[in-house]
Amino acid sequence: MKIKGITWDHPRGYQPLRAVAAEWGRRTGIQLQWDVRTLKEFGDMPVEKLVGLYDLIIIDHPYMGEAASKALLLPLEDYLPERFFQVQAAQSVGPSYDSYGWEGRHYALPVDAAAQVAVMRKDLADAIGWRPPAYTEALRAAAEELPSGKFVAVPLCPTDIWCVFLTLCAQYTGGEFFTAAGVDEAAGRHALAMLQEWADFLHPNSFRMNPIQMLDRMAAEDEIIYCPFSFGYTNYARRDAAGTRLTFIDAPRRSGHGISTLLGGAGIAVSRNSVNRDACLDFIRYVLDAEVQQTTYYRNGGQPAHLSAWEDDACNADSGDFFRQTLYTLQHAYRRKGAPGFNRFQEEAADIVHVSAMEGLEGASIMRQLNKLYQSTCHDQV
Repeated sequence: MKIKGITWDHPRGYQPLRAVAAEWGRRTGIQLQWDVRTLKEFGDMPVEKLVGLYDLIIIDHPYMGEAASKALLLPLEDYLPERFFQVQAAQSVGPSYDSYGWEGRHYALPVDAAAQVAVMRKDLADAIGWRPPAYTEALRAAAEELPSGKFVAVPLCPTDIWCVFLTLCAQYTGGEFFTAAGVDEAAGRHALAMLQEWADFLHPNSFRMNPIQMLDRMAAEDEIIYCPFSFGYTNYARRDAAGTRLTFIDAPRRSGHGISTLLGGAGIAVSRNSVNRDACLDFIRYVLDAEVQQTTYYRNGGQPAHLSAWEDDACNADSGDFFRQTLYTLQHAYRRKGAPGFNRFQEEAADIVHVSAMEGLEGASIMRQLNKLYQSTCHDQV
């Protein structure tokens, strides 16, 4: 038997799944082929285009409402035992497990856990006695303490400026900020103003970079000392990392609030069109086993979703304590609820926020534009 899955085009996205598939295949005799799509397609490509081609789909959690409303993915509670879900809930890193649920059912389960965390060149920071800010409001002052030619940077290409915008909104309110009308106006205007302020002192390429491009640059060059908000990648913190090893730590928070940053990560789902359901479900049970997450999955470049792996001594020793030093941020992350249509909304909204920040556009008019778009695109808002 041969089944097919699709993940995203980064070693963290495909290497661990291919390694686990090979291990599982030796036990079951089933060949599982993992194809890839770009990181942008991972976040934006409609699931409708994938369910007829693939049995297993690595998916972004804001798609749950859309997938459920169109019956694109299997509701996993109908096929997997209750005890399995109890284990997954207990092993959730922050709200990762809950993020793949919709109206009482899970249409995916977390296989990879991530959120926006802070990253730094600790060697460069220590050499000049520089310390990262604990609070988001102190970012400008911290950047101004750096010597000439050294920078704070944030990946703010359109896709990622939207993620940072959501983080700043969540930090402003201390939690949820979406209603049926859209984004809370005060939170949105605060976030837009902060992004416009940052443009004065961030690394000049910030508005063109995604997290991978920025992390590659940090590891290869000595200009960028610190980033407060980037989706974490253990690959850059490991003993065998290419270039200079990066140090990942908890992201700064807004003074007086406990919420940290936007939740990311990836879930594994089964196409409702698959004729190989039993094999797909067996693979899900295998790849989400705690021991597999801590060993085969991690050792092949993965960023596990199981809390046991985040607390594991061997995983932390290999990654410079990546997991322990960012776990607080994950545990207090904000998750998008993902009403039907949300992914179409955020793809267009990202461009609006990007232009607004780069051109210094007036916040009130931008918020009207964003919320008009939300009301016309999303339905069944929660």
